[in-house]
Order: sequence, then C-alpha cells, then structure tokens
Amino acid sequence: MTGILIVTHGEMANGILDSLTLIMGEQQDCQTLGLKHGDDINEFSEKIQAGICELDDGEGVLVLVDLFSASPYNQAALSFNKLQDHKYRLVSGVNLPMMIEAFNQRMIGADLEKMYHASMLAGKEGIKEFLEEMEKLKAN
Repeated sequence: MTGILIVTHGEMANGILDSLTLIMGEQQDCQTLGLKHGDDINEFSEKIQAGICELDDGEGVLVLVDLFSASPYNQAALSFNKLQDHKYRLVSGVNLPMMIEAFNQRMIGADLEKMYHASMLAGKEGIKEFLEEMEKLKAN
C-alpha cells in the first residue's frame, strides 16, 4: 500500500488528518509531522526521512506539505539524494480535497503516480468562491 506522509508547519498536519478521519474513518500507513518553534531543522529532516522509510513498503510514499519552498518542503526535497532506494512524490499546497482524493485513490488501488496526479487536480479544483459558483449555476 502506498504510504502517505503529511508534513506542515505547526499542528496543521494533525488537524487535517483529524478532519479526514472524521470524513473517511481511521487510516493506516499514514503519518504526520509538524515543524514547531525551536525544532532543530536537521532533526526534522531526519524525521521526514524516517517517516518515508517506515511508510514505504515498496509502493512508494506520497509526501504532502503545506507550502512550496518552505522548510517542510525543502527538507523533504533535500532528502531525495539520501533516499534513492525509496520512491516518493512531494506535493505542496496540501488541503482537505487533496487529502480525500489521495486516500480515495489509494483505496481503489491506484499507484503513486495516479495518486499524486489525482490529488493535485482535486486540490486545485477544491478551491472555489461562492458568488462565482452561483453565477455558473445561473448561466446553466
């Protein structure tokens, strides 16, 4: 089963997984990590690497982070050279629609490539504004 690692600033990773659990139930082969004030960045990087290694059962790991080019993203990206024996995809901008899609894809047996593509699309399509959506309905 493809592993899923959620890495964010603060407690966001725990919070978004809690929301997902409310919607989809308890999940397995999933971990969260949060970078907190005062954390040693090298230790944080080691935790990311350990999470990827623990979650990778041969099918890879989808690593979802909050911000592109911020510390969680950077540390996961810098780990690529150290984890050449593990396959993982790193996607920024984690949101609840993206998470739901990732876990749905995994439940139907999608591989890592399909999971990350579908998750990115769901994350983007999940961003909507009320009045714009009402205008679309009126036009139809």
